[in-house]
Amino acid sequence: KGALRRLEPDEMFICSGDLVKSLGVVIEGTLHASRSNAAGKRHILGYFGPLQVVNFIPILDGQRCIHDISAHQDALVLNIPKDVFLEALEQDPAIARAVTRVLCLRSRALYENASDNVLRPLRVRCARILLFLMASHGQSVRAAVDITLKLAQDELADMLGRTRQSVNRELKQLEREGVIEMQYSHFIIRDAQALRDIVDHDSQD
Repeated sequence: KGALRRLEPDEMFICSGDLVKSLGVVIEGTLHASRSNAAGKRHILGYFGPLQVVNFIPILDGQRCIHDISAHQDALVLNIPKDVFLEALEQDPAIARAVTRVLCLRSRALYENASDNVLRPLRVRCARILLFLMASHGQSVRAAVDITLKLAQDELADMLGRTRQSVNRELKQLEREGVIEMQYSHFIIRDAQALRDIVDHDSQD
């Protein structure tokens, strides 16, 4: 009952304020959700890889799309019509529990990020986001972890809500310390424990 849609990099899947007619399940590639202001400044809220779902909230509350959702790279998305999904949700308690769990996990992440924006130094926020990317997009290669998501420093800065220059300073320092290695739109984690120690030390202060 669903329909497949292919997206090219940066192609818009749905815009903030649009009516939402279907749930989107990522089959291949990656989508990202963002918001922009009138001056063009963008905040990336997150990335969605294979088997992750977008448009949960507007489907459930009947309101319009909250974010701009577009393809980060070539993507294939399964669109499940709104009425089909809501009917399945009503008929199968297991689906309802799974949706509730996903929404709770995303809410926790949003609350933590909101606190980080106010309370944590940029070095700690960089460490936390690199650990998150490692967990969600990491692939072990020998003694390191390769973050497979192609991510420019501009995009990382958009996730952190800071300037590229300030984020680059922190990343360069981590690279000098041997914690990470940076290549073009590519991050390699050389010392994941060092990132964890940065986050844990801040939590204990």
